[in-house]
Amino acid sequence: MKFYDLHMSAGSASAEEFAKMAERLGWDGFALADRFESVEKFRAFKSAVADAQKNTKVEIFPAVEIQVADPIDLKRALEKVRELALVVIVLGGNYKINRAACEDARVDILAHPDFGRLDSGLDEACLQKAFENNVTIELNFREILNNFRRQRSQVLQNTSTNIKLCEALKVKTILCSGATSAWEMRDPRQLI
Repeated sequence: MKFYDLHMSAGSASAEEFAKMAERLGWDGFALADRFESVEKFRAFKSAVADAQKNTKVEIFPAVEIQVADPIDLKRALEKVRELALVVIVLGGNYKINRAACEDARVDILAHPDFGRLDSGLDEACLQKAFENNVTIELNFREILNNFRRQRSQVLQNTSTNIKLCEALKVKTILCSGATSAWEMRDPRQLI
């Protein structure tokens, strides 16, 4: 069995640091995401990822995180970056963004649909669109492990609700570490 983590955030750590730890922990590959600010910045990030790939057996996929406040801004960002990124991750929370992400086939993963919310951030209408557009809903381990803003019980409740909704509507889910440094990475079997 092969193991891939499709959402690690670049932050201050380098792709080389992530790759070394991924090899040590038994990952076959991972997607390293950069927060989208401009096409030029993302191209430089992709170049750094390609350089890191030369020195490791672990596959590294360049990904982009899109965090916007308005569905129109989401569409503009997707137009600019979809062809450049192998994995497109939308950081949700706002219901309008969750819905717009689920309605757009250019989105690969919707992460944190419940961020800053008391409810799970998803409903049947969103998930029906996610199913139609092949958008995957992320279950982010870092959000559960390091949650300081909300009670962990609320995060677990929202995660449980989203898993049940996704199973009922046959929407794909993915478990990701959400690591922002090599030290937040976990062995794939432990994560599962």
